[in-house]
Amino acid sequence: MKRNLLIILALLANGIHLWAQDGKKEEKVAVYTMMVDGGMDAFYTDTTVKLLYFPEFYSHGERKHKDTTFRFECYDARDSILHRIKDNSEIRFISEFKSYADPVHSYKDADGRKKPLPVSSIIRRYDRVGDDKWIKVDYSNNKFTELREYRNKVVRSDSLIILDPVTNKELVTIYSYYKVEKLK
Repeated sequence: MKRNLLIILALLANGIHLWAQDGKKEEKVAVYTMMVDGGMDAFYTDTTVKLLYFPEFYSHGERKHKDTTFRFECYDARDSILHRIKDNSEIRFISEFKSYADPVHSYKDADGRKKPLPVSSIIRRYDRVGDDKWIKVDYSNNKFTELREYRNKVVRSDSLIILDPVTNKELVTIYSYYKVEKLK
């Protein structure tokens, strides 16, 4: 019952962006708090739902391909890493990192064992240059591309649910990704 209610709430909250983004430049993060009672007063969950909007090239979690990991990091205008993003307007730069273990080169750990050298490098960087424009810099071929975003066209969504075992509070974060096209 509780999970069904959370899923319905997440779906409803995810649909709110269609009405809330009719040409507005400033986005607000919607936060909902509700109490779900399963019939026993001693057991309840306090749930907070947070909506976040990102361009479709972004992914909030790591992606793996064989032994390689791809992840994104967001930065503010001062080029400082944003660990907690309140809304999309904070983001000025996004870097995509590629990480893997180099089998050719190695190092010795604290116990003296040889281990493959971990390698991490930026493969792409996205710079926000306007309200609805990005510049993508691809370091593999040294080319840049201008991109335009369409915040009212959501192409996919996913969510993350975190339960704090001490306080029994749930944080449901819904990630909606909007369309981005290459400018000609």
